[in-house]
Amino acid sequence: MGDIGSGKSGLAHEIAWQLYQKKGHPAVIHLPPHAPVQVKEKAKRLLSKYKWIKVTTSLAEWPHGSTVIVDEASQSAHARRGQSGEAIEIDNLLGVCRQRDQTILFIAHQSRKLDIEVIRAVHRIVWKEPTHAHAVFERDELSDFTWKALEFFAKLPTDAARKKAALVVNFKHLGITQLKNGLPPWWTEELSCVFKDLGNGNHNGNRSNMSGVLR
Repeated sequence: MGDIGSGKSGLAHEIAWQLYQKKGHPAVIHLPPHAPVQVKEKAKRLLSKYKWIKVTTSLAEWPHGSTVIVDEASQSAHARRGQSGEAIEIDNLLGVCRQRDQTILFIAHQSRKLDIEVIRAVHRIVWKEPTHAHAVFERDELSDFTWKALEFFAKLPTDAARKKAALVVNFKHLGITQLKNGLPPWWTEELSCVFKDLGNGNHNGNRSNMSGVLR
């Protein structure tokens, strides 16, 4: 979670890159079912060199043993669309992701936009820099953690340091850690804009060294 342009998608792709290097897990970039064809095709073209990465709009295409990136997750699992077909399918997949050996990464600005069943299922939340509005309007259960994230980023001395940083809350053991994240070799501004455009109203479609793999 974090502000627009804070590096959420780049971090998720870096996690997928590390899991591929360390465990051989293929990656899935999942776009909302209503994503324009040209957005999907552009993402495919920009990632075509990496045969272990596939771009999908169907949950049925998620293979076992994969890292799945659900970008602009509020479009697939929005809190107000919790009973939609795809939201129910996602909930079902979360229930069996360990058996399927999948790591599923949801990218959103704040948790209030996500279906509560997604929030209950997560093992970690990773913050890129949030805004005060994110903290003020966050779900009550996560409000304290979001304020901690805001305070953490406020203490960093420069914009460059804030771009490289992330704060992680581990809900399995209730611990808070920080890291510096990198970007994978395929990350470009053009690819970044594919996901930025996906999140705007018309549906048209940052840099640093990862200190550890998040699971």
